Amino acid sequence: MTTTIEITGIRARPVLVPLRRVLNTRIGRFTRFPMLLVDLELKGGGAGRAMCPTFFALGFKLVPVVLQELAASIKGRKIAVEDLPKVHDAGQALLSHLGHEGVTKMALSFFDMALYDAMAREAGVPLYKLLGGRAEPIPTYNSCGLGLMAPQDAAREAKELAAEHGGFSHIKLRMGREHVADEVAAYKAVRAAVGPDMLISCDFNQGLPAATALESCRAIDGLGLTWIEEPVAYDDYDTQARLATKLATPIQVGENWWSWRVGKAAIEMGACDYVMPDLARIGGITGWMRLARVAEARAVPFSSHLSPDVSAHVMAATPTRHWLEFMDWGQDLMMDPLVPVKGFTTPRETPGTGVDWNEKAIAPLLLQA
Repeated sequence: MTTTIEITGIRARPVLVPLRRVLNTRIGRFTRFPMLLVDLELKGGGAGRAMCPTFFALGFKLVPVVLQELAASIKGRKIAVEDLPKVHDAGQALLSHLGHEGVTKMALSFFDMALYDAMAREAGVPLYKLLGGRAEPIPTYNSCGLGLMAPQDAAREAKELAAEHGGFSHIKLRMGREHVADEVAAYKAVRAAVGPDMLISCDFNQGLPAATALESCRAIDGLGLTWIEEPVAYDDYDTQARLATKLATPIQVGENWWSWRVGKAAIEMGACDYVMPDLARIGGITGWMRLARVAEARAVPFSSHLSPDVSAHVMAATPTRHWLEFMDWGQDLMMDPLVPVKGFTTPRETPGTGVDWNEKAIAPLLLQA
């Protein structure tokens, strides 16, 4: 018998999540992180859930309006698993005159994530299995800190991050300081603190001017970094392609792609060595899996950005999976959050994504949108 679901409504609750560690980056200083807790309501009492980052609190006002429109567009219709990509595409067509980026695509991504969770729950299988994946341990790096800070502070925090959850083999350092010599100093302090075997990647958060990006990246190219992430504006593919050609260190991009087709174009023009889409922007699980097929055809290593509980499932179904990013933002809001063990994350066998709300923790953080 084919599993079907029928949407009866949707709820999106805004929360500002306090961060365990302040994260200071080139694009801003984060002490709290805005998220929407999305619940799809199903006929018969089922549900689909997704914890969705809006990145800015303004999203609390804008995204739920679009979510309501998307839910209304399929309300009362029976949806089977093979229909989910069609629902995604119909939602994009519905919103096409508002554009395919930003708020509309974020809402569509959230809607898609909740639909897949609902379908997997209704089918009684974990999401990775619904997607044809395998529950194997996925290499995971700790990305919960190491913002822009003094070298001695970075060294201390790097040791803490490396030791968490039984130990990691890979951590990420934010870059984007005014002087490249300060980037090198921060890296060397972290390297001395964690030893020669720890993998260290860096993230500029789009912070380098295109005109000086090559010079700045060449200054760190010989340090042994695992990758250089988002050195310039996310849609400056020409500069990214030049960097990928001229640098030995791999260029990692993709968290700000708003479409799998954009990712496909970037890959085809050589604008990256590695990719790391964000479920909240790429079109949810539908967009992710389409880009995963592109990456498979070109043997491009494929990592995740944010949302580790859901990303573990889609990574398990991604043929060229590389690294899962672990950030603990919002994990206290779940009853049983998925955490790495000794640098690896394995998706659970519970139906859906395993995201269930800890209402006691949520209550004091709820806001009025």
